[in-house]
Amino acid sequence: MWPAHAAAQADVDASFRSYLDSAGSAENAGDYERANALLDHANDIALAARDVRKQARVIIRRGVITQRRGDFNKALMEFYAAMRLCEANDDQAGLAEVYNNIGSIHHYDKNFDKAGHYYALSMEIRDRTGTPFERAQLYNNFGALLEDRGRLDSALILYRRGLAIRLSQKDTSWIAVTYSHIGECLDKLGRLDSARHYLLESHRLIARTPNRFVRGNVNVQLGMNMLHSGNAASAIQYCSVALATARELRTLGLEQQACECLFQAYESAKRPFDALAMLQRYVVLRDSMFGQQLAKEITRVEMTHSFEREQLADSLVRVQEKREADIAYQERLSRERDQKRVFLFGVIAVTMLAVGLWSRLRYMRRSRNAIDHERQRSDKLLLNILPRTIAEELKQFGEAKARDVAGVSILFTDFEDFTPQSERMSAHELVAAINTCFKAFDAIVTRYGLEKIKTIGDAYMCAGGLPEPRTGSTRDTVLAALEMQAYMRMHAAERHAQGLPAFSMRAGIHTGPVVAGIVGDTKFQYDLWGDTVNIAARMESTGEVGRVNISEGTYELVKREPGLRFTVRGMVQVKGKGDMEMYYVERE
Repeated sequence: MWPAHAAAQADVDASFRSYLDSAGSAENAGDYERANALLDHANDIALAARDVRKQARVIIRRGVITQRRGDFNKALMEFYAAMRLCEANDDQAGLAEVYNNIGSIHHYDKNFDKAGHYYALSMEIRDRTGTPFERAQLYNNFGALLEDRGRLDSALILYRRGLAIRLSQKDTSWIAVTYSHIGECLDKLGRLDSARHYLLESHRLIARTPNRFVRGNVNVQLGMNMLHSGNAASAIQYCSVALATARELRTLGLEQQACECLFQAYESAKRPFDALAMLQRYVVLRDSMFGQQLAKEITRVEMTHSFEREQLADSLVRVQEKREADIAYQERLSRERDQKRVFLFGVIAVTMLAVGLWSRLRYMRRSRNAIDHERQRSDKLLLNILPRTIAEELKQFGEAKARDVAGVSILFTDFEDFTPQSERMSAHELVAAINTCFKAFDAIVTRYGLEKIKTIGDAYMCAGGLPEPRTGSTRDTVLAALEMQAYMRMHAAERHAQGLPAFSMRAGIHTGPVVAGIVGDTKFQYDLWGDTVNIAARMESTGEVGRVNISEGTYELVKREPGLRFTVRGMVQVKGKGDMEMYYVERE
């Protein structure tokens, strides 16, 4: 690069960065119109320079502002637009940022599985090429995801990893954000004094920065902490400041949190009319941001994005096929022209007709195969979510009715000392370790003809005798549990031999009647209800690590099965149920 050219490029980069930084400052101050105007200038520079990576950065910043203002649907479209630019230019840093932001939208929408998927994609890139600052941001996001899933101790581990990085960099604004995360998590654990310490420190630090949005969030968290501590007056004071900030910034998410806090505070302070007003506004905001229509719109945007990517891939294939066919055709014509010039026009006519008919036939065959392939993919996906009979009922009638099923054997498993073990792993390693175990469990469940119901954090739930009662389902459930424990022992031995931490597990089974059906209209899930489910969970929690604990009802159904040996535990105290007879089962 010539010196003059290099100097001009440096000026372009500096001007672009200046506009982007100024837009970030305006965003933090809540002046979103000025932030977008500055991004317009940055985009003009990117377009003039034909720099696609710079264009992607502008689109990402617009998406963040749009998301902060509560328009998740539009923000998601902007993030997907940026993703296409980053993928086309192998922009790994841009992809990491896009994945993180898409994950945050699914996080707000409480689609925790998708949020975790996109956070993990981002973390994979950051682990390879990212800075400590970028990894700390993902620690906060993964921590918030675990917090929302009720894994509060695990969330604190990740928050503190992020805090160590922030403190080393002396980044006041992000230290304040991380303190607020820790404070909120401690508040949910009931450690109100410790929570208030972190929240007040966050409030003190954030007051030194222009980031009004974060300041509003911290005020809401302080208000909730005061409310939980019985100080409704202070709660009203903090949340009123947050509400005023949210309305000035026109950020619907922050306004919703402030209204929810004020509703509870006014209700606690015996101010019913004020409480009613806040409740009404909260409901309006909640339905606006997280209602069924928004969920459908987000799904539509994702499906449109996937369809466009498939269409692009198909178009490239068709163009390449046409190009190859044209080359072959021209070569054939040239040979025939040289060899049989006399019959040139007749040969061309016959050849064109044959090519046309052959192309038409091939097109019809490919279209039919493509339709069959997509139908098979759809059916396979549905069967991964629902039992076959339930899936067929849903496809035929558009719904599946809940039903009473007798003699269902429910198996619960849960990892022992999960939180201390997780402290020794990175977020990526932790997810990979759990996934390895659960994939092995899935294979065992399939082999014994059981139905996987769901996973909840590090817990796994499946059942035998669903969706219809089946002879021998209780025996198969017990054998599956024993095989899971055998796998966990083998897996732990392999990891210990490599110097890696490993999990051990409890398992419990109870047999009885349940109600089985589909939950929800979108992102539906086949689930079970009834006292049998609760008792099965108690069998797991009162068992020993490495063993399978069964109830008396399950024991009566399998006690004469060959190859099984039982240990009588006697009457064991069970929370909410009193004394219950239990047995340990193992192979002879």
